[in-house]
Amino acid sequence: MKRLLKGIILTIILTINPKAQTFDPLYKDSIQLKWVDEKYNSMTLEERVGQLFIVAAYTNKDSIHENDILKLIQQEKIGGLIFMQDQAVKQIELTNKFQSISKIPLLIGVDGEWGLAMRLKNVERFPWNMTLGALRDNELVYRVGKQIGIQANRVGIQFNFAPSVDVNVNPNNPIIGNRSFGSNPDRVAEKGIAYMNGMKSQNVLSSAKHFPGHGNTDQDSHKVLPLIPDNKQDLEKYHIAPFKKMIAAGVQSVMVAHLNVPALEPDPKTPSTLSKKIITDYLKGELGFRGIVITDALNMDGVAKMFAPGEVDYRAFVAGNDILLFSQNVKLGKQKIIEAINKGEISEVRLEESVKKILKAKYITGLNDFKPLNPTNVFDDLNSPENLALTTKIFEKATTVVKNNDKTLPIKKVNQKIAFVPLEQTDYDQFLTHLQKYANVELVNVKDPSQINLLNEYDVVITGAFLSNETVYKPYKLSTNSKAILSALPKDKKKILSLFTSPYGLKDLDLSNLDAVTVQYQNTKDAQTAATQVIFGAIDSEGTLPVDINANLKEGQGIVTKHIKRLGFTAPENVGLGKKNF
Repeated sequence: MKRLLKGIILTIILTINPKAQTFDPLYKDSIQLKWVDEKYNSMTLEERVGQLFIVAAYTNKDSIHENDILKLIQQEKIGGLIFMQDQAVKQIELTNKFQSISKIPLLIGVDGEWGLAMRLKNVERFPWNMTLGALRDNELVYRVGKQIGIQANRVGIQFNFAPSVDVNVNPNNPIIGNRSFGSNPDRVAEKGIAYMNGMKSQNVLSSAKHFPGHGNTDQDSHKVLPLIPDNKQDLEKYHIAPFKKMIAAGVQSVMVAHLNVPALEPDPKTPSTLSKKIITDYLKGELGFRGIVITDALNMDGVAKMFAPGEVDYRAFVAGNDILLFSQNVKLGKQKIIEAINKGEISEVRLEESVKKILKAKYITGLNDFKPLNPTNVFDDLNSPENLALTTKIFEKATTVVKNNDKTLPIKKVNQKIAFVPLEQTDYDQFLTHLQKYANVELVNVKDPSQINLLNEYDVVITGAFLSNETVYKPYKLSTNSKAILSALPKDKKKILSLFTSPYGLKDLDLSNLDAVTVQYQNTKDAQTAATQVIFGAIDSEGTLPVDINANLKEGQGIVTKHIKRLGFTAPENVGLGKKNF
């Protein structure tokens, strides 16, 4: 009843002023505020300014690096750390050590968009956002956020710099792409809120990024300052819309990107991260956001090429950021901010606003009562059966059928002659093994179109395009040779393609010679298994395209195919093998 009443009140307020965030997403109770006041009042000016800084820590570097972090904690009184890579046990040991010497508990963060596997070795990763974007059921996205929250708690992380709620409308985007939930702002917002709520259930902070939207560019802010060409109306309609909904839903932090956004900041030499117009006037003012505003990493060339370390930290704080992430010169940055405060150029009220937000965040994540972490069985916990089962289910539910002429899928006759032709990479073993659980599928290596005659004796040809799944940034385009093979497939055969890469792989692909096409979004063992299950009717296909591909393939498309009930067999996986259910 209380939750319902709160929702009704929020709806009424947002109707009156839909742009204003009318609550503090970091507030818990009066006990929290008392703790925050006590800690704030116990600090010197230098200690308060130190709270603004989060620096990078590594578990694969030497003792010199460890000692540098210890000095920053003891001498500069930094507010937190972002662990980058890559050893879980070592990270736990360092977290215990660093927390034990810090006067104010450290806020530990991570870039863990698809879980801690993004930074730690020997940890299974959850599916990328593009795969989650294909799901109809947002409860699965919530569960991903929850399990990532459990992972974070296990190794002492309070702040996950996720989710990315960039609306990817540019297929050539080199840095977002598969990190986006899709090209529809409503879809992106729904997935982002579900992900956030899952982490929030475990008291882990989330951060909607990369404000005001990194989806409409073909440039990488790690290397340059990308231009966002949209006018303000389009910017708000498509790219800022998910942020507005995340703010209304209670997101605790917003990460600001390094972008050139003329619609909000007319000076092309002022990145969004350093723009008072974008952060103070628009995000905090017009949108009314009251949570933590955090910079994207300040070592990225999108800002680092323009301003020196220390200077960029100072400018970021003046612009309205509360946390300065990945600072390259804490001492100089602190000095510049303190000098500005002493001169009256920055008010102490402004500093208090940011520091108290940070302290609130530390309290609601349990840092008011930090307990040392135990590294025993950490990998068993991070790779829990629940995590593995959830990933398997997501790849099944995300499988998207975008073409199915004459109900080619699912294949009902398992006694036909069926060929499998692999394209691109060679890591197709899981796919072939599972195809052969349903029928006598034969591997046929067609190296180029001149060998198409090898398929003459078959009734059905199943092709799979297997591209690299090593990182989220790998190319998704099929080779010219693979396209030629697909076009040359015999006209009188049933022809099926399973695509194991980004859906943008379909953008310039001629599908006219194919009877059925499934999109799996990634090239993993779970994705390969799920594709075979849809092809032979072991499971339904339920996914929908999360992005616009071309004139014929639009966001939201997805053909539902139903599984086949085969009486007399133990499971669909045994079809064709003669295993009766006795």
